[in-house]
Amino acid sequence: MDKEKCELQFAVLGLGRFGMSIVKTLAEYDANILACDRDPARLHEATEYAAHVVQADAADEDAMHKLGLGNFDVVVLAMGEDFEASVIAAMLAKELGAGKVVAKAFGTRQKKILESIGVDQVVLPEVEMGAKVARNLVNPNVLDVLEQTGRQTIAEMCPRDEWVGKTIGEADIRKRYGYTILAIVRGEETIIPVTTDIKIQKEDILVTLSKHE
Repeated sequence: MDKEKCELQFAVLGLGRFGMSIVKTLAEYDANILACDRDPARLHEATEYAAHVVQADAADEDAMHKLGLGNFDVVVLAMGEDFEASVIAAMLAKELGAGKVVAKAFGTRQKKILESIGVDQVVLPEVEMGAKVARNLVNPNVLDVLEQTGRQTIAEMCPRDEWVGKTIGEADIRKRYGYTILAIVRGEETIIPVTTDIKIQKEDILVTLSKHE
């Protein structure tokens, strides 16, 4: 299926391998992206994927204020070794009212510090790939991507609010949303096969297959 357009506004600060991976994956969902880095060469690469590119230092408070971080639904801090810049930018983003702040950390110590200043999600890049993080930001219902090929994705996801209390047939998930439900994990039980008369419960975990071009 075609990926649904994402209506969220993203600011990605830091365009190393991890940050660029996030930008490229968000672009697949036609998301509105502001990409920021100190390096002009990295910004040049990002112009293909981001609607706006800005050369700025995340440790420069005046520059961060000018970016208007509070206007973004999600601010991703993907800076490299400059942990001080990540902390400053995270505090400013929270202070200015950004919807969600996601930051990269190297090790559990940095993770704890970022969490203590209010960062909503801390990512350890050696554990989580940028592309996976971006997909979860676009669709927070997705719990984990189990397998992905060029044209299809198998993932675990929570039911959308509008599906809860309806049967598979009533929600018309395959036709309206492009997901084929392969299995339902309900507590200790795994329901296979999934028939159209099964009613979806809020705590269900859906194992889904989606196809894309």
